[in-house]
Amino acid sequence: MLRALKIGLVIERANRKNLVALAAVVIIVFGFMFYIKAQAVGNQLVEKKGDYYSTQAILSKFQVKDASEAGDGSDLYKNLTKQKSKIALQIATLTMDRQSMYFEASLQLAELRQAAFELEGYENIAELLPSKLQNSMDYLYFKWMIDAGEDSITDLFQYIPFLLFFFSLVGAGWYIFVSFHTSSILLDDFEHSSLIKGFPVRFDSYILSKCIIALLSIVTSILLIFICAIPLWIMNGLGNPQEPVGIYVGNATLISAIQYITMSVGYMLVISIFVMLLSIILNVLLKNMYLTLFVHFILFFLPMIFPSLISLFPYNPFNFMNFNDILRGVPVDLVKPVDITMNLGLIIMFVSIILMLVIIKTFFSTGKIKRA
Repeated sequence: MLRALKIGLVIERANRKNLVALAAVVIIVFGFMFYIKAQAVGNQLVEKKGDYYSTQAILSKFQVKDASEAGDGSDLYKNLTKQKSKIALQIATLTMDRQSMYFEASLQLAELRQAAFELEGYENIAELLPSKLQNSMDYLYFKWMIDAGEDSITDLFQYIPFLLFFFSLVGAGWYIFVSFHTSSILLDDFEHSSLIKGFPVRFDSYILSKCIIALLSIVTSILLIFICAIPLWIMNGLGNPQEPVGIYVGNATLISAIQYITMSVGYMLVISIFVMLLSIILNVLLKNMYLTLFVHFILFFLPMIFPSLISLFPYNPFNFMNFNDILRGVPVDLVKPVDITMNLGLIIMFVSIILMLVIIKTFFSTGKIKRA
Protein backbone atom coordinates (compact mmCIF):
# COMPACT_ATOMS: atom_id res chain seq x y z
CA MET A 1 0.00 0.00 0.00
CA LEU A 2 2.86 2.37 0.81
CA ARG A 3 4.35 1.65 -2.59
CA ALA A 4 1.05 2.57 -4.27
CA LEU A 5 0.86 5.71 -2.15
CA LYS A 6 4.37 6.79 -3.15
CA ILE A 7 3.63 6.19 -6.83
CA GLY A 8 0.39 8.12 -6.53
CA LEU A 9 2.12 11.06 -4.90
CA VAL A 10 4.67 11.15 -7.71
CA ILE A 11 1.86 11.29 -10.26
CA GLU A 12 -0.23 13.84 -8.36
CA ARG A 13 2.74 16.14 -7.81
CA ALA A 14 2.83 16.76 -11.54
CA ASN A 15 -0.96 16.90 -11.95
CA ARG A 16 -2.02 20.40 -12.99
CA LYS A 17 -5.61 19.65 -12.02
CA ASN A 18 -4.68 19.98 -8.34
CA LEU A 19 -3.15 23.41 -8.91
CA VAL A 20 -6.23 24.47 -10.87
CA ALA A 21 -8.46 23.28 -8.00
CA LEU A 22 -6.45 25.28 -5.44
CA ALA A 23 -6.50 28.34 -7.70
CA ALA A 24 -10.28 27.96 -8.03
CA VAL A 25 -10.64 27.93 -4.23
CA VAL A 26 -8.64 31.17 -3.93
CA ILE A 27 -10.71 32.84 -6.67
CA ILE A 28 -14.00 31.72 -5.09
CA VAL A 29 -13.05 32.96 -1.60
CA PHE A 30 -11.98 36.39 -2.84
CA GLY A 31 -14.99 36.38 -5.16
CA PHE A 32 -17.21 36.03 -2.09
CA MET A 33 -15.53 39.07 -0.57
CA PHE A 34 -16.19 41.17 -3.67
CA TYR A 35 -19.76 39.88 -3.82
CA ILE A 36 -20.45 40.93 -0.21
CA LYS A 37 -19.08 44.40 -0.95
CA ALA A 38 -20.83 44.86 -4.31
CA GLN A 39 -24.24 43.54 -3.23
CA ALA A 40 -24.21 45.05 0.28
CA VAL A 41 -24.80 41.58 1.73
CA GLY A 42 -25.35 41.78 5.46
CA ASN A 43 -26.37 45.44 5.27
CA GLN A 44 -29.41 45.28 7.53
CA LEU A 45 -30.59 48.75 6.54
CA VAL A 46 -30.82 47.79 2.86
CA GLU A 47 -32.50 44.48 3.68
CA LYS A 48 -35.08 46.05 5.99
CA LYS A 49 -36.00 48.65 3.40
CA GLY A 50 -36.71 45.73 1.08
CA ASP A 51 -38.91 44.13 3.78
CA TYR A 52 -40.75 47.42 4.23
CA TYR A 53 -41.60 47.74 0.53
CA SER A 54 -42.61 44.08 0.43
CA THR A 55 -45.03 44.53 3.35
CA GLN A 56 -46.38 47.69 1.75
CA ALA A 57 -47.04 45.75 -1.46
CA ILE A 58 -48.92 43.06 0.49
CA LEU A 59 -51.07 45.66 2.25
CA SER A 60 -51.99 47.22 -1.10
CA LYS A 61 -53.87 44.01 -1.91
CA PHE A 62 -56.37 44.76 0.85
CA GLN A 63 -59.28 47.11 0.17
CA VAL A 64 -59.27 48.65 3.64
CA LYS A 65 -59.24 52.26 4.77
CA ASP A 66 -59.07 51.96 8.57
CA ALA A 67 -56.40 49.74 10.16
CA SER A 68 -57.21 50.70 13.76
CA GLU A 69 -58.39 48.09 16.24
CA ALA A 70 -62.01 49.19 15.68
CA GLY A 71 -61.55 49.67 11.94
CA ASP A 72 -62.95 47.66 9.04
CA GLY A 73 -59.75 45.71 8.40
CA SER A 74 -59.39 41.98 9.05
CA ASP A 75 -57.20 40.68 11.85
CA LEU A 76 -54.58 39.75 9.24
CA TYR A 77 -54.59 43.25 7.77
CA LYS A 78 -54.17 44.81 11.21
CA ASN A 79 -51.34 42.39 11.98
CA LEU A 80 -49.57 43.26 8.73
CA THR A 81 -49.96 46.97 9.47
CA LYS A 82 -48.25 46.43 12.82
CA GLN A 83 -45.52 44.47 11.06
CA LYS A 84 -44.97 47.40 8.70
CA SER A 85 -44.71 49.71 11.71
CA LYS A 86 -42.12 47.45 13.37
CA ILE A 87 -40.06 47.29 10.16
CA ALA A 88 -40.15 51.09 9.99
CA LEU A 89 -38.89 51.11 13.59
CA GLN A 90 -36.09 48.71 12.60
CA ILE A 91 -35.03 51.09 9.82
CA ALA A 92 -35.09 54.04 12.22
CA THR A 93 -33.01 52.27 14.89
CA LEU A 94 -30.47 51.13 12.29
CA THR A 95 -30.22 54.67 10.94
CA MET A 96 -29.59 56.01 14.44
CA ASP A 97 -27.20 53.11 15.20
CA ARG A 98 -29.28 51.93 18.17
CA GLN A 99 -28.63 48.22 17.90
CA SER A 100 -30.30 47.15 21.17
CA MET A 101 -33.53 48.85 20.09
CA TYR A 102 -33.20 47.17 16.70
CA PHE A 103 -33.04 43.74 18.36
CA GLU A 104 -36.13 44.53 20.44
CA ALA A 105 -38.08 45.69 17.38
CA SER A 106 -36.98 42.56 15.50
CA LEU A 107 -38.16 40.30 18.32
CA GLN A 108 -41.54 42.04 18.37
CA LEU A 109 -41.78 41.65 14.58
CA ALA A 110 -41.11 37.91 14.91
CA GLU A 111 -43.88 37.67 17.52
CA LEU A 112 -46.33 39.46 15.21
CA ARG A 113 -45.45 37.13 12.33
CA GLN A 114 -45.87 34.14 14.63
CA ALA A 115 -49.38 35.34 15.46
CA ALA A 116 -50.15 35.96 11.77
CA PHE A 117 -49.63 32.29 10.92
CA GLU A 118 -52.89 31.42 12.69
CA LEU A 119 -55.01 34.17 11.12
CA GLU A 120 -57.57 33.63 8.38
CA GLY A 121 -56.28 34.34 4.88
CA TYR A 122 -52.59 33.99 5.73
CA GLU A 123 -52.13 31.19 3.21
CA ASN A 124 -52.83 33.74 0.42
CA ILE A 125 -49.74 35.79 1.32
CA ALA A 126 -47.54 33.10 2.90
CA GLU A 127 -45.12 33.02 -0.06
CA LEU A 128 -44.35 36.74 0.40
CA LEU A 129 -43.26 36.43 4.03
CA PRO A 130 -40.73 34.31 5.96
CA SER A 131 -41.80 30.72 6.63
CA LYS A 132 -42.80 29.51 10.08
CA LEU A 133 -39.45 27.80 10.51
CA GLN A 134 -37.44 30.82 9.39
CA ASN A 135 -39.45 33.06 11.69
CA SER A 136 -38.84 30.67 14.61
CA MET A 137 -35.10 30.89 13.94
CA ASP A 138 -35.32 34.70 13.77
CA TYR A 139 -37.20 34.75 17.08
CA LEU A 140 -34.61 32.56 18.81
CA TYR A 141 -31.76 34.64 17.37
CA PHE A 142 -33.07 38.03 18.47
CA LYS A 143 -34.13 36.71 21.86
CA TRP A 144 -30.59 35.39 22.38
CA MET A 145 -29.09 38.72 21.34
CA ILE A 146 -31.32 40.63 23.80
CA ASP A 147 -30.72 38.17 26.66
CA ALA A 148 -26.96 38.33 26.01
CA GLY A 149 -27.01 42.13 26.02
CA GLU A 150 -25.46 42.37 22.56
CA ASP A 151 -25.35 45.85 21.06
CA SER A 152 -23.59 45.33 17.73
CA ILE A 153 -24.51 43.86 14.36
CA THR A 154 -22.41 41.29 12.52
CA ASP A 155 -19.74 42.64 10.17
CA LEU A 156 -19.24 40.12 7.37
CA PHE A 157 -15.75 41.50 6.76
CA GLN A 158 -14.57 40.06 10.07
CA TYR A 159 -12.93 36.64 10.04
CA ILE A 160 -15.51 34.42 11.77
CA PRO A 161 -18.61 36.13 10.27
CA PHE A 162 -17.11 35.83 6.78
CA LEU A 163 -16.31 32.15 7.25
CA LEU A 164 -19.83 31.61 8.60
CA PHE A 165 -21.30 33.32 5.53
CA PHE A 166 -19.05 31.28 3.23
CA PHE A 167 -19.82 27.93 4.85
CA SER A 168 -23.55 28.73 4.94
CA LEU A 169 -23.51 28.74 1.12
CA VAL A 170 -20.70 26.35 0.15
CA GLY A 171 -22.97 23.28 0.27
CA ALA A 172 -24.55 24.27 -3.04
CA GLY A 173 -21.25 23.90 -4.87
CA TRP A 174 -19.14 21.51 -2.83
CA TYR A 175 -20.48 18.34 -4.45
CA ILE A 176 -19.77 19.83 -7.89
CA PHE A 177 -16.25 20.85 -6.87
CA VAL A 178 -15.38 17.38 -5.57
CA SER A 179 -17.03 15.74 -8.60
CA PHE A 180 -14.74 17.69 -10.93
CA HIS A 181 -11.77 16.92 -8.71
CA THR A 182 -12.39 13.16 -8.62
CA SER A 183 -14.10 12.53 -11.96
CA SER A 184 -10.93 10.93 -13.35
CA ILE A 185 -9.54 9.63 -10.08
CA LEU A 186 -8.55 6.33 -11.74
CA LEU A 187 -8.48 7.40 -15.36
CA ASP A 188 -5.61 9.85 -14.80
CA ASP A 189 -3.24 6.94 -14.18
CA PHE A 190 -3.81 5.68 -17.71
CA GLU A 191 -1.59 8.54 -18.83
CA HIS A 192 1.18 7.32 -16.51
CA SER A 193 1.00 3.58 -17.03
CA SER A 194 4.79 3.34 -17.07
CA LEU A 195 4.91 4.50 -13.44
CA ILE A 196 2.64 1.78 -12.15
CA LYS A 197 3.53 -0.98 -14.58
CA GLY A 198 5.30 -3.86 -12.94
CA PHE A 199 4.39 -3.04 -9.35
CA PRO A 200 2.37 -5.91 -7.80
CA VAL A 201 -0.09 -3.67 -5.95
CA ARG A 202 -3.45 -5.11 -4.91
CA PHE A 203 -6.38 -3.23 -6.37
CA ASP A 204 -7.94 -2.47 -2.99
CA SER A 205 -4.61 -1.06 -1.76
CA TYR A 206 -4.39 0.98 -4.95
CA ILE A 207 -7.91 2.33 -4.39
CA LEU A 208 -7.13 3.21 -0.77
CA SER A 209 -3.98 5.07 -1.80
CA LYS A 210 -5.92 7.02 -4.44
CA CYS A 211 -8.57 7.98 -1.86
CA ILE A 212 -5.93 9.12 0.65
CA ILE A 213 -4.19 11.26 -1.96
CA ALA A 214 -7.47 12.79 -3.19
CA LEU A 215 -8.61 13.42 0.39
CA LEU A 216 -5.31 15.15 1.20
CA SER A 217 -5.86 17.44 -1.77
CA ILE A 218 -9.43 18.19 -0.64
CA VAL A 219 -8.32 18.88 2.95
CA THR A 220 -5.72 21.28 1.53
CA SER A 221 -8.50 23.06 -0.36
CA ILE A 222 -10.53 23.44 2.84
CA LEU A 223 -7.50 24.74 4.77
CA LEU A 224 -6.91 27.22 1.95
CA ILE A 225 -10.34 28.74 2.61
CA PHE A 226 -9.31 29.59 6.17
CA ILE A 227 -5.92 30.89 5.02
CA CYS A 228 -7.37 33.16 2.33
CA ALA A 229 -9.70 34.78 4.87
CA ILE A 230 -6.86 35.67 7.30
CA PRO A 231 -6.45 39.22 5.83
CA LEU A 232 -9.97 39.97 7.12
CA TRP A 233 -8.84 38.96 10.62
CA ILE A 234 -5.80 41.21 10.37
CA MET A 235 -7.72 44.22 9.04
CA ASN A 236 -11.11 43.94 10.75
CA GLY A 237 -10.74 41.56 13.68
CA LEU A 238 -11.81 38.02 14.55
CA GLY A 239 -15.52 38.59 15.16
CA ASN A 240 -17.67 36.72 17.65
CA PRO A 241 -17.17 32.92 17.51
CA GLN A 242 -20.18 32.45 19.80
CA GLU A 243 -22.68 34.39 17.69
CA PRO A 244 -25.81 32.23 17.33
CA VAL A 245 -26.90 30.61 14.09
CA GLY A 246 -30.33 29.10 13.54
CA ILE A 247 -30.47 25.53 12.22
CA TYR A 248 -33.09 22.80 11.89
CA VAL A 249 -32.51 19.50 13.72
CA GLY A 250 -36.13 18.36 13.98
CA ASN A 251 -36.98 21.77 15.42
CA ALA A 252 -35.50 25.25 15.23
CA THR A 253 -32.46 25.64 17.48
CA LEU A 254 -29.36 27.81 17.85
CA ILE A 255 -25.71 26.85 17.71
CA SER A 256 -22.61 29.05 17.76
CA ALA A 257 -20.89 30.27 14.60
CA ILE A 258 -17.81 28.18 15.35
CA GLN A 259 -19.98 25.08 15.79
CA TYR A 260 -21.66 25.70 12.43
CA ILE A 261 -18.31 26.11 10.68
CA THR A 262 -16.97 22.92 12.32
CA MET A 263 -20.10 20.97 11.37
CA SER A 264 -19.86 22.23 7.79
CA VAL A 265 -16.26 21.09 7.45
CA GLY A 266 -17.24 17.68 8.83
CA TYR A 267 -20.11 17.35 6.35
CA MET A 268 -17.82 18.44 3.51
CA LEU A 269 -15.31 15.70 4.36
CA VAL A 270 -17.99 13.00 4.54
CA ILE A 271 -19.50 14.19 1.23
CA SER A 272 -16.01 14.16 -0.30
CA ILE A 273 -15.48 10.50 0.66
CA PHE A 274 -18.93 9.64 -0.70
CA VAL A 275 -18.20 11.37 -4.02
CA MET A 276 -14.72 9.81 -4.31
CA LEU A 277 -16.04 6.28 -3.92
CA LEU A 278 -18.87 6.93 -6.37
CA SER A 279 -16.35 8.36 -8.87
CA ILE A 280 -14.22 5.20 -8.51
CA ILE A 281 -17.23 2.98 -9.29
CA LEU A 282 -18.28 5.16 -12.23
CA ASN A 283 -14.70 5.27 -13.56
CA VAL A 284 -14.48 1.49 -13.56
CA LEU A 285 -17.93 1.03 -15.11
CA LEU A 286 -17.95 3.91 -17.61
CA LYS A 287 -14.22 4.38 -18.23
CA ASN A 288 -14.88 7.98 -19.22
CA MET A 289 -14.47 11.23 -17.26
CA TYR A 290 -17.30 13.06 -19.02
CA LEU A 291 -19.80 10.27 -18.51
CA THR A 292 -18.76 10.16 -14.85
CA LEU A 293 -19.41 13.89 -14.50
CA PHE A 294 -22.72 13.58 -16.35
CA VAL A 295 -23.97 10.91 -13.92
CA HIS A 296 -22.77 12.99 -10.96
CA PHE A 297 -24.64 16.05 -12.19
CA ILE A 298 -27.85 14.13 -12.90
CA LEU A 299 -27.87 12.58 -9.43
CA PHE A 300 -27.05 15.90 -7.73
CA PHE A 301 -29.39 18.22 -9.62
CA LEU A 302 -32.48 16.00 -9.86
CA PRO A 303 -33.68 16.72 -6.27
CA MET A 304 -33.15 20.46 -6.91
CA ILE A 305 -34.98 20.53 -10.24
CA PHE A 306 -37.79 18.28 -8.99
CA PRO A 307 -38.22 18.96 -5.23
CA SER A 308 -41.13 16.51 -5.13
CA LEU A 309 -38.52 13.74 -5.44
CA ILE A 310 -37.29 14.66 -1.94
CA SER A 311 -40.75 13.93 -0.55
CA LEU A 312 -41.06 10.78 -2.68
CA PHE A 313 -37.58 9.42 -1.80
CA PRO A 314 -36.63 11.08 1.51
CA TYR A 315 -33.77 8.65 2.19
CA ASN A 316 -31.99 9.28 -1.10
CA PRO A 317 -28.41 10.23 -0.08
CA PHE A 318 -28.29 12.90 -2.80
CA ASN A 319 -30.98 14.85 -0.91
CA PHE A 320 -28.28 15.66 1.65
CA MET A 321 -25.45 16.78 -0.63
CA ASN A 322 -26.47 20.45 -0.28
CA PHE A 323 -26.22 20.31 3.49
CA ASN A 324 -26.90 24.04 3.94
CA ASP A 325 -30.46 23.60 2.68
CA ILE A 326 -31.02 20.72 5.10
CA LEU A 327 -29.64 22.77 8.01
CA ARG A 328 -31.97 25.63 7.01
CA GLY A 329 -34.92 23.23 7.02
CA VAL A 330 -35.78 23.82 3.35
CA PRO A 331 -37.43 20.36 2.91
CA VAL A 332 -39.83 21.24 5.75
CA ASP A 333 -41.19 24.13 3.65
CA LEU A 334 -41.78 22.11 0.47
CA VAL A 335 -45.30 21.76 -0.98
CA LYS A 336 -45.20 18.25 0.46
CA PRO A 337 -43.08 18.80 3.60
CA VAL A 338 -40.57 16.13 4.56
CA ASP A 339 -38.88 16.09 7.96
CA ILE A 340 -35.25 15.22 7.24
CA THR A 341 -32.16 16.45 9.08
CA MET A 342 -28.40 16.25 8.58
CA ASN A 343 -28.18 13.76 11.45
CA LEU A 344 -30.26 11.41 9.32
CA GLY A 345 -28.21 12.45 6.30
CA LEU A 346 -24.95 11.44 7.99
CA ILE A 347 -26.33 8.00 8.82
CA ILE A 348 -27.50 7.51 5.23
CA MET A 349 -24.18 8.70 3.81
CA PHE A 350 -22.17 6.45 6.13
CA VAL A 351 -24.33 3.47 5.12
CA SER A 352 -23.86 4.40 1.45
CA ILE A 353 -20.08 4.69 1.93
CA ILE A 354 -19.94 1.23 3.52
CA LEU A 355 -22.04 -0.24 0.69
CA MET A 356 -19.76 1.32 -1.94
CA LEU A 357 -16.67 -0.01 -0.14
CA VAL A 358 -18.23 -3.49 -0.16
CA ILE A 359 -19.00 -3.18 -3.88
CA ILE A 360 -15.45 -2.05 -4.67
CA LYS A 361 -13.91 -4.78 -2.53
CA THR A 362 -16.21 -7.54 -3.79
CA PHE A 363 -16.55 -6.82 -7.49
CA PHE A 364 -13.53 -4.69 -8.42
CA SER A 365 -10.70 -5.90 -6.21
CA THR A 366 -9.72 -8.66 -8.64
CA GLY A 367 -10.28 -6.65 -11.75
CA LYS A 368 -7.77 -4.80 -13.87
CA ILE A 369 -8.31 -1.28 -15.12
CA LYS A 370 -8.07 -1.02 -18.85
CA ARG A 371 -7.23 2.07 -20.80
CA ALA A 372 -10.38 3.94 -21.87
